Amino acid sequence: MDLQQLRYAVTVAETGSITAAAKKLYMGQPNLSRSIRELEVELGITLFERTARGVAPTQSGEGFLGYARSILAQMDSLEAMFRPRREPDSGLFVTAPRASYVARAYARCLREHGHAPISARYREAPASGVISDVASGAARLGVARWQAEHAAALDSLLRENALSGETLWDFSMVVVMHESHPLAALPEIPYRILGDYPELVHGDLTPVMPPESTQLPQAGHLSYVAVFDRGAQFDLLRDLPGSYMWVSPVPFAVLAQHGLVQKPCRSGTRYRDVLVRRRSGALSAMETDFLSELRRETAALAQP
Repeated sequence: MDLQQLRYAVTVAETGSITAAAKKLYMGQPNLSRSIRELEVELGITLFERTARGVAPTQSGEGFLGYARSILAQMDSLEAMFRPRREPDSGLFVTAPRASYVARAYARCLREHGHAPISARYREAPASGVISDVASGAARLGVARWQAEHAAALDSLLRENALSGETLWDFSMVVVMHESHPLAALPEIPYRILGDYPELVHGDLTPVMPPESTQLPQAGHLSYVAVFDRGAQFDLLRDLPGSYMWVSPVPFAVLAQHGLVQKPCRSGTRYRDVLVRRRSGALSAMETDFLSELRRETAALAQP
């Protein structure tokens, strides 16, 4: 159990709908449903029951939600008390999704400016964390990821927080796997056969998966593994037979370094990465260079 799961459960209770909660959390409905099921299994209780209008907490669920709201309120107060309120004076402070191309652009920018003393901080977070960090001044720049079809709602959220957004690119998720994977030789992966293999998912970030991911795991079949570390992600793809992961397109150099391949897998869902910044204030020379590196990376990875 973690704080993210508590927020998921509280949001479902507030909206009375898995679908509405998923939209509010900027995540796929199947991923939210799965997270709630995992929490129920861990607790040994049923949190929600279906109603004619959506879902409602069970009696046991009401008791759990009371504690969950209290814990989240205390955590929010703690963060508000100690979160940096002023903008960093210099350096490169970025919050972004877990994407290799962003980390690669960030590292390359730091190399170019490494001749002078600088401050730097790089944090990976879902769209809500990106917006929070940039709005509070904990980060000067952010890269927020969401489904392209929800762009209007996110644009509204940016305006409410006095933030501006610049689209970096639109893309479809790809399937990445080790070059020894049984499916690695296929030019394109048929979605229907992925259920036979274990999927790696980011356990500490909002998962991003195509909406077709609604198939139930087979009895006794390892369906997925939650990963909390970038290094473990690459190790598991190499060492766990048959494992794969949904990701944004990965730079070729990163794939080659870890012996990976990426394959298209048809899905109607398109995603959008957007550069988020405060409306006021000009970019520093380093931040401008970082943005140039991001554009270079996305241009190299752009899909038709």
